[in-house]
Amino acid sequence: MKKTIENVRASLRLIFFFLLSLATVILVGAGNVLLRLVKPPVVAKWKNRIITIWAYLTAQILGLSITSEGTPPRPPFFLVSNHLSYIDVIPLWYFLDGTFIAKSEVSKWPFFGWGTRTLGVLFINRTLQSDVRRMNRRIADTISNSQGIILFPEGTSSKGERVLPFNSSLLNYPAKKKMPVSSAVISYRSTDADRPAWSHVCWWGDMAFLPHFWELLKIKKVDVRIRFGDKRTASDRKKLSKKLHEQVSQ
Repeated sequence: MKKTIENVRASLRLIFFFLLSLATVILVGAGNVLLRLVKPPVVAKWKNRIITIWAYLTAQILGLSITSEGTPPRPPFFLVSNHLSYIDVIPLWYFLDGTFIAKSEVSKWPFFGWGTRTLGVLFINRTLQSDVRRMNRRIADTISNSQGIILFPEGTSSKGERVLPFNSSLLNYPAKKKMPVSSAVISYRSTDADRPAWSHVCWWGDMAFLPHFWELLKIKKVDVRIRFGDKRTASDRKKLSKKLHEQVSQ
């Protein structure tokens, strides 16, 4: 009986999640085309509003109970966060008007690749050193009074035992501008004893995406806590990276 309930729950959630995400991408895509004829800032505000609604409704669909501490930054901002799962984007987009920097592999995922490209996510090829320079230029072009930048400097997700070393290469923009960089820490707690957060919410190692997502959908409720920390500033990207790593680790 329990397995039947879980499978029904996961199936309904998957359907609603897909339909909501499809509608979100269509609305943002339409805004990208139509509102650009008015003013670019209007496009960003439209996108921010639609994505905030998506994050709120997705949290309801997936059974995510989100609480926060601290004050979320407002655009223009540059924020770094620890990285535990593909669902990290939900609590971050829940509170922030910004776009993410993601690895280029995500752009090739079925549906998610098309969707994230439409939503304005910036993609970097981490295997090419030359792409770092291109991405730093994209950061400078993207950040505005309507749009912040959200970065996972660990470069990959983990099960949360510790904060992995930060890659400083994409902190060049805020370092050169001496721009204060915000930080956030995300943590998860599963209410299902058979599906602890470290293995069924966190996505790490060689875990296959679809089987992991299906098991995540079965969890009745996941407590999500996001804590926004103080800002850090440094004119050298490596020093800035060290300061931010210490902040997030604490």
